[in-house]
Amino acid sequence: MDRIRRGAAVECSAVSSDFSIVAIIAAYNEADIIEHVVHDLINQGVNVYFLDDGSTDRTAGAVEPYLGRGVLAIERLAETTADGAPAVFGWERILLRKTELARQLDASWFIHHDADEFRESPWSHLSLFEAIRRVDALGFNAIDFAGLDFWPVHDRFRAGDDVRDALTSYTEPAPYDRLQIRCWKKTDDLDLASSGGHEVRFCNRRVFPVRFILRHYPIRGQAHGERKVFHERRNRFLERERARGWHVQYDELREGESFIRDPSTLTPYDPDAVRLALTLRHRDVEALEASLGEALSLAGALRVEIESAHGELARTRAALGARDAEAAGLRDELEKRAVEVAGTRAELHARNAELAVRRAELLAKNAEIVRLRWALDQRLTEIEGWRASLDDAVRRLDAFEHSLSWRWTSPARAAYRFLAGR
Repeated sequence: MDRIRRGAAVECSAVSSDFSIVAIIAAYNEADIIEHVVHDLINQGVNVYFLDDGSTDRTAGAVEPYLGRGVLAIERLAETTADGAPAVFGWERILLRKTELARQLDASWFIHHDADEFRESPWSHLSLFEAIRRVDALGFNAIDFAGLDFWPVHDRFRAGDDVRDALTSYTEPAPYDRLQIRCWKKTDDLDLASSGGHEVRFCNRRVFPVRFILRHYPIRGQAHGERKVFHERRNRFLERERARGWHVQYDELREGESFIRDPSTLTPYDPDAVRLALTLRHRDVEALEASLGEALSLAGALRVEIESAHGELARTRAALGARDAEAAGLRDELEKRAVEVAGTRAELHARNAELAVRRAELLAKNAEIVRLRWALDQRLTEIEGWRASLDDAVRRLDAFEHSLSWRWTSPARAAYRFLAGR
């Protein structure tokens, strides 16, 4: 059976009749390290299904000697340019193909494995195969890994060297790269792509609390770093994948910068110390610490809230005291106003009584005026009567003076006036 194929369906389904593990590796131009990675997995009892993503170096050739000796197949992925190199770095395409393979291959467990990393058991006396079988026996179906990023402190690494001997110091990975649940028990309910390959997701996932070890060697020297970052990776990332927050690991790197690290910034690898730390501070401890941290944060927030409430209560009490004092002042003012109102009401009653007396007097005066007016009218009537009688007497006198007898007695009246004058 030809197990070197281009995007063909998987035909090598029989891996083990008892318990088996398959690491699915995809690689592009990793010839300087891939043989050691594949050999280490096979040496630990893990089979390999290899995906060559259009490598232009000897990556696939370095794996071919292991076909039938732990490597199940070498599959060459499609979507390449005219010169044989892949047009783009389609990470989701690779993850979906790995998901498909994990459903098709007949194996107990699978590892989503990169071409520049080595995985180890958290127990020094157990191989990776034996450790995963122990996890399976304990009833767990997924494994998380503690990533350690190893960096060069010199530029002496050469292809064919064991990179683990050349690069011996590490840093912890960036926060976005610390979740590494990339080993799982076979299931068809599988999602590897949505997390960008950082964690496999499926129903009823039970992650083993103790992390396994992941030794990652992304950059092996200055020339390798410049070629990988600036020519083989960064300018081939898909924008739609970048928009999802993927492929950010090289964003801070600039051409011309040194990839050689200062040893003082790295931690020398001590496998016993790493294993002890993983055992003492496993996922459950971290979950407990996170819960405790959340509880402490909540307690701190509650303390701040209580202190704020106390301050608010003190301010409220002060405000209430001021309001009470203001209310007391208003009460005194109201009492004064009440006294004033009572005095005003008494004065008003007195004024009303005086007005009543004045009204009575006015009514009496009006009655007197009516009586006097009536008496006046009576006198006027009498005067009118007298005037009429006088007018009548004057008319009669005038008539008498002009009468004949008056004229006849005129000499006698004159003589009388003369005699009276003497």
